[in-house]
Amino acid sequence: MSCKLYLTTVLSVFVFALQAQNAKISGTVKEENGDALISANVIIDAAKGWAAVTDFEGNYEISVPAGSYTVSFKYVGKEEQNIKVTVADGEKKTLNVTLKEKQQVIDVLVVTGSKYEKKLSEETVSLEVMKSDVLNNQNVTDVSGGVQKIPGVTIADGQANIRGGSGWSYGAGSRVAVLYDDLLITTADADDAKWSMIPIENVDQIEVLKGAASAVYGSGALNGVINTRMGYPTDEPFTRLQTYAGFYEGPTRTRSMKWWQGKPQFFAGFNFGDRRKVGQWDIVTGLAYNNDRGWLDSSDNQDFRVNAKIRYRFKKIAGLSVGANVLGYWSWGKTFFLWDSIGTKGYKPLANTITQYENGRYIVDPFITYYDKKDNKFSFRYRWLNSSNVNSTGQGSIAQRHILDFSYQRPFDISEKVKLNFVAGVGARIDQISPPTDPNDATPDSVRQEIIDSLGYYPIPYLYGDKKHFGNNASVYAQVDGKFFNRLNVTLGARWEYFNIDGKNSLKELTYPLFRLGVNYQAAEATYIRASFGQGFRYPSIAELYVTTKVGGSLEIFPNKNLKPERGYSAEIGLKQGFRFGKKSPTMGYFDVAGFWNQYDNMMEFIFGQFGKFDFINSQYGVGFSSQNVGATRILGVDAALGVQTSVGGVDFNLLVGYTFINTHALNWDKPITIYNYLGDTIRPGDAAGFAQASYNSSNAPAGLDTAKYITYGMLSSSGKNMLKYRPDHQLKLIFNVTHKRFDFNLDYQFIAYQKNIDYAFVSSFFTGTPVATILSTQSFKALAQYRSALEARNYLGDNIINIGIGYKPIDNLKLSFIVKNVANWEWMPRPGRFEAPRSYTVQLAYNFKTTK
Repeated sequence: MSCKLYLTTVLSVFVFALQAQNAKISGTVKEENGDALISANVIIDAAKGWAAVTDFEGNYEISVPAGSYTVSFKYVGKEEQNIKVTVADGEKKTLNVTLKEKQQVIDVLVVTGSKYEKKLSEETVSLEVMKSDVLNNQNVTDVSGGVQKIPGVTIADGQANIRGGSGWSYGAGSRVAVLYDDLLITTADADDAKWSMIPIENVDQIEVLKGAASAVYGSGALNGVINTRMGYPTDEPFTRLQTYAGFYEGPTRTRSMKWWQGKPQFFAGFNFGDRRKVGQWDIVTGLAYNNDRGWLDSSDNQDFRVNAKIRYRFKKIAGLSVGANVLGYWSWGKTFFLWDSIGTKGYKPLANTITQYENGRYIVDPFITYYDKKDNKFSFRYRWLNSSNVNSTGQGSIAQRHILDFSYQRPFDISEKVKLNFVAGVGARIDQISPPTDPNDATPDSVRQEIIDSLGYYPIPYLYGDKKHFGNNASVYAQVDGKFFNRLNVTLGARWEYFNIDGKNSLKELTYPLFRLGVNYQAAEATYIRASFGQGFRYPSIAELYVTTKVGGSLEIFPNKNLKPERGYSAEIGLKQGFRFGKKSPTMGYFDVAGFWNQYDNMMEFIFGQFGKFDFINSQYGVGFSSQNVGATRILGVDAALGVQTSVGGVDFNLLVGYTFINTHALNWDKPITIYNYLGDTIRPGDAAGFAQASYNSSNAPAGLDTAKYITYGMLSSSGKNMLKYRPDHQLKLIFNVTHKRFDFNLDYQFIAYQKNIDYAFVSSFFTGTPVATILSTQSFKALAQYRSALEARNYLGDNIINIGIGYKPIDNLKLSFIVKNVANWEWMPRPGRFEAPRSYTVQLAYNFKTTK
């Protein structure tokens, strides 16, 4: 026998022997509702490679030698199952398992904190979760309306504010990363969130991470993250149609503000969502239409949205899926910036501030995900976000944002007591902002392009100066989450980013990676102690740098090309205590409390004052708003929340109540800061012959400061006490739901404290005086000063907003609801010069279709 033949024979016998010895354990892992559990862990001995991860059908297979084993089935948020099994040589054993939910509120699954599914109780940062039923119960048609109900969060002009990290910026720039299905839904120009684009009809849950998260999510996450996650189909198809109609009642306190006598201001709309599996396809579709005539004069609007999310799970290539998410959103109507006055004019616009608009916004999201049998996960995601802004002012923009993200994830079970999860990735963002096409411009496209190539811009009215703007961003990030001894969770992450806007880059401002560190220790069965520290960074948006527009009359918004990036950090220490008592009808829930410290350098704020040219003869007064760096700031505070769910005598109760207190401090309160005008020159209050100087609060200037040459944060403030502007120092939020058989009742309460500090110019005697008011053709500032003085005279504490809803199901799939918002008909405004809605009444009908696969 030749050597070659001998070796072949030996190898064949050896392989045959191995095959004869191996047995196979296989099966399917499902949830209680029959849905397949994807990426569930099936473990016999991970160190020897005897482990598997379930595929998209919930299937697994492990090859082991003959013997007796304990097979562990694990999934985050599920009760672990351990099954003993004995297999003989070559035997094929089938083990099908159903994993049950862990019955604790604190075991809700979240992804925002670590970019993979994790139990809420094990997060190292404060994170709140709102389920979709809260949105449905209160007929929330815009996601921002739901986010506003979350403890510690406020919304003003679409800008999110978490724990006082932001004030008011008229929608330009954001310290909160707003995500739709894990990717940004902020625009390329203003970097503002487009809440109304998010398809609320298919929302699964909203996750709010409080604190700096730039190490994971990049610039814009300086103050936190709000992530709205869509639902995927389950084995049971979901089809829901919801329609509603209602009207606004006039205000109670100031009845003369009701301007719509004899013509009811109604609102109506519908939304439709469908989620189903068709073979290997997961298909999610939805559409919505809203028509709101508004409570403010000249604020009627309509919008229409259509969306589809499709995923294909390859059967022959286990773990591979591809898909795309497409969305179109169109809105049209009228809006205005500032009220005309108080009393009968409180709901009416300042003259010449009405804007008619037609907006179109589009998203295309292709993605690829692959899990291999060794538990490696690869993900590539791309998002094209197009936002067009066309309006009656002759100014607008077309903003296009391209987002790319490639990530890798893998868990490592080092031993029974040491488990790691590693996430790393690279990201990129490309922004382009262009002027809109003038419908009256008959210039051929080819000629128009020649003009652009020659001049660098096309000479038509444009929000952002006289040219196109380009921005790009590149980033590299990594994070390791470790679980030690089944009690200690540790998170360590880092991210490096690069920015470039119109040739100006961030290499000098951001020379080091941003870091994040967090720990969570399970001190007892349901006691979790956590601490975290995270760095943050935010680069200015195109709008903050270059916006040039009028908001009505002689009021303008000015650019600031000298705006610098802001940076900061967030630190907190917290305790989450779960509880459960009772057996037959258990009461369960949690209590959470956290103390936090947020600090920022070069904080950007939207300031009212004089930033433009003063030319009395040509009626140019240079009055308006501009984004400016106001120096260092600090925010200290406490967050507390209580969640309870129970059942008594067949009546189910759910409660969530949260309280937030903040103490804000401008570290440059009495120190000079540099403010720039529209030309980029330093502003000195005495330069404008006293016009600008009178718009600053000289009573807050430190002794000896030359107020004709220098400005401090205190001089920009209406309050004599050191605090940041446009921040309520107390918030209390409550959501309460009662269900009994076919009836349910829900209550939503919000207390938001009075904003004690705003821009001094709004209430300065110079702007509110009759001569200047006449020059600027407005009584708005005088009215605002009178309004605030009246509130302060009666020691006004803040706004109390109560919403209630009553629902009834005549049949299983149909629900009729009656909803009253702002029950007390409170007159309130989250920012100066614009009232929120008075009491309104809504009738809602929701039908869940019984469908088959």
